[in-house]
Amino acid sequence: MGKKIDLYILTGFLGSGKTTMLLNLIDKMRGEKIGIIQNEFGKLSIDGEILKSGDIEMKEISRGSIFCSCLKLNFVQALAEMADMDIEYLFVESSGLADPSNMEEILKAVEAVRSDAPYQLKGAICLVDGVDFLNLSAKEDLETIRRQVVHCHVALINKCDLIDEEQAHKVENAVRQLNPTCLILRTVNGQIDPELLKRDLSELCTAPPEDTTNTVETKPKTFSLEFEGDIKKDVLVPFLKAVLPECYRIKGFFLIEGQWSQVDVVEDRIDIKPSPEKSVSTLVFISKVGHTLIRTINDSWKTIVSLPVKLKN
Repeated sequence: MGKKIDLYILTGFLGSGKTTMLLNLIDKMRGEKIGIIQNEFGKLSIDGEILKSGDIEMKEISRGSIFCSCLKLNFVQALAEMADMDIEYLFVESSGLADPSNMEEILKAVEAVRSDAPYQLKGAICLVDGVDFLNLSAKEDLETIRRQVVHCHVALINKCDLIDEEQAHKVENAVRQLNPTCLILRTVNGQIDPELLKRDLSELCTAPPEDTTNTVETKPKTFSLEFEGDIKKDVLVPFLKAVLPECYRIKGFFLIEGQWSQVDVVEDRIDIKPSPEKSVSTLVFISKVGHTLIRTINDSWKTIVSLPVKLKN
């Protein structure tokens, strides 16, 4: 039996900073043989576009959670295929609404497909949004946020530059109530020392496996918008503000006043920063309200932007 691949599961609610953390970690691990499985709820993989690199083996799984029965077989197959790649580390970036409670079941399925049991689960790392966690974790319809913490080995309290010491302490206490044994670290922009990966983190969580809450019935609706042309920032931002109350997350790439930009909306925060050039402006919406969101997007775009657009589901 050859050397096993070190497997890390990255969890964290929508917008908590998983992709940024992974980008920073990859940059610090240049020269290492790395693979990534990237999971998004939407049909379009926005974060996958950000992560793609010529020297990284990567697979993308979209349109649901990899822990849900709707995609579990795809996930098992991707894990089995990645085991044949020349990699030493595999990072699985799960969707922000993923519930990883059944990860052990999935690894057993991989072992059924691959008798060589190619992976060693070294740890589940959960990005905890220091700004929004206390509010979001109290919502009854977001059990996935609590499950991500319960089943993690390391909880990274992220965005500590945006909160004060009192808030950070409250978040740490809330995490500790959910998970008495995990390692808790504070971070900014998801920065961690790669030396952390040399530790066997798998003993830092004592929560038993559970049936995941990710099911076909609980799967959120996602929609996308495509726009050809340029738009002014003072037009796009009001549109985003009009639809964000009905969305868990909005993200994508847009041509704004001649500059290609990455658009990221979490709760009431709208972040717009430069990005590489794209062929078409695209936004992905993860809905809180099901198909009703389509009408809100359509009406708000007509009222505020008044330019031709394509909506897709």
